[in-house]
Formats: sequence, C-alpha cells, structure tokens
Amino acid sequence: MDGGELQTMETSERTALTPEQEAKLRESFKRCTPETINAIFRFRNDQDISSVIVVVHGIIERYVKSEESHGISQRPDTTRLGEDLGIDSLTMLEIVMSIEEALDFRIEDADARNIRTLGDVRKYVDDRVHGRAVSLVTVENYDRDRLCLILPQQPPFMFLDKAEIQGDSIRATYLFKGDEFFFAGHFINDPVVPASIVYEALGQACCLWILERVPSRLEQVLSTNQVLFVGMNEARFFKRAKPTDEIHISLTLTRLRAPLAIFDGEVKVQDQLLARVEGLTLAFGNFNPATFDAVPSATAETASENFPVAESEKNGAIPAPLIHEVGALERTKVEV
Repeated sequence: MDGGELQTMETSERTALTPEQEAKLRESFKRCTPETINAIFRFRNDQDISSVIVVVHGIIERYVKSEESHGISQRPDTTRLGEDLGIDSLTMLEIVMSIEEALDFRIEDADARNIRTLGDVRKYVDDRVHGRAVSLVTVENYDRDRLCLILPQQPPFMFLDKAEIQGDSIRATYLFKGDEFFFAGHFINDPVVPASIVYEALGQACCLWILERVPSRLEQVLSTNQVLFVGMNEARFFKRAKPTDEIHISLTLTRLRAPLAIFDGEVKVQDQLLARVEGLTLAFGNFNPATFDAVPSATAETASENFPVAESEKNGAIPAPLIHEVGALERTKVEV
C-alpha cells in the first residue's frame, strides 16, 4: 500500500500472527524495549491503533544515541531527526525499514525523503494507519549551481553551498575552505570567520526562502530579486568558526506580512551552537525605505494602509526599521 491509498488499517482484513511470525519479530526487535515489542503485537494481532505511536517511539529510541534516546515520546513535534537526535541518512533508512516490518506497510522513498522531524514521523504514521492521504510537506533541495541562478548574491560573496526548504523552514550549509578573501586580515596569523559573514549566510538563506516561497504564499509577483536586511531583535555568538569548518544553518519563518518576512534560527558548527538569532527581518518586493521612516512605530493597522497585508497576519506590530542591505550590521545588537 502506498502513501496515497485510502485503505484504513482499522478495517482492513488482518489475520493474527503465527507463532513463527511472532518469533521472527521478537528476533528483529530484540534490542527494543519489551513495551515496544508488546505494542507491535497489539497492533498486528488486535488492530490496536493506539499502540502504533508506542512502536514508532520505541524504534526511534533504539537507533538514536544513548544520551538522546530517553523521552522520545515527550519530545515536541519540531524535534529534528538529524540535527537534534543525531540520526544520519543510513540510520534513517534502518528506522524506516524497522517501521515497515513492525507495522507491515511500505514507506515510499519519496515519503521517506520528506520525513525530517518527529512531527513528520508521527503525522505520517497516523495518516497511514487511519487510511488518510499522506500530507507531508515536500522538501525542495538546492545545490550551489541552482542557488547561483536564484540568489542576487554571487561568488565570491555567496555563503551557501546547498540548502533545502520544507514548509516554513530552511536549512543550509557552507564550508569555509580557508581561501576566502577575509581570512587574510581577520585575523593575521589567527584566521576566524567574521560574525558579519555568518549573519550574511543567514540572510542569504532567508533571501532564498523569500524568493522561492513568497510569490505563491502571498500570490504576489516580486518586482525584484533584491532583498533588504531590516534588522533583528536578538543575536548572540557562542563560539568561533575557523577555516575548514562547515556551518549548518537552520531557520524558521515566524511572521510574513508584505513587505516583511521575519525568521528565528541558529547556526551550528561541529554539532555545537555557533550563533542564534531571533526576529531576523528582511524586506522584499518594491520596498521603499522612506515609507517606513515616516512610521517608525507602525502597528498592524497603520502599516496596512501602506502595504498589502497577508490574511494570516492581521495582528501584531511591525518592527521599527533599520534599513540595510543584507550583511550590513552596524546597528545590530550583537553579543560576541
């Protein structure tokens, strides 16, 4: 059964497991907890739908690092399988195959590629066992060549190697090879990635989301691919990045109201937190900074007189403007 078929497992004809099948499942899942194995049998023998989530959590706990394995059921839906639980692509394949064997259905490759969070796993399995069409959000991948075709920033001032967009989230990476122009003077004999370059990479990732998603989300054609940096509420660094380090960017859209998009996010290097930002705000489209200068404390109501407002964003305040091009951070509060 593929992800689009509307066959309800609650009503589908299932026969009880034979002793041989039970023995095989016990062997396959011997490294899982007894609770997980019993939940598999309750689902397979009694069609107990409530046991399915216990099975899924138990299988994931079996494969994640010991320090992350406890309390999977208590983790929020936003928990990322890769970044937060340390699950790599091969381990994810093992988890998928184990869920298939335990629950006796196939997970299509296209669906597996779009499972990135605990919430994705829970929603996918719930859809399948209740016979609903799978509603995973598609992941869009971008290599460096494709990024060059979309972004206004270009080498040597493009600090994204690859990226992916899923819903309101964007993830991206960049490897500092050591030959970037700024290392020659920042600092002599002790090269360190400038904080402004890390924020530039964050801004470019946000820029990609805006250029790729805003036209369809707001049903608005963008008059230009230039996106302006407006400001951020909070920004903090926790360590340094050096040549040969690869940064991992993760951002989530928190508000969208033309002409502004606001993101929260973080940057990691070697699985350690490098920087965190909140309220990273960019402006898009035919945006006139002088208009904001006239309404520095604009509320949602006054702003709507000057700019088209997305229906989903009728409340809240527009932040006071600090208009810069992406990368100009001289008036941003940064703790290093």
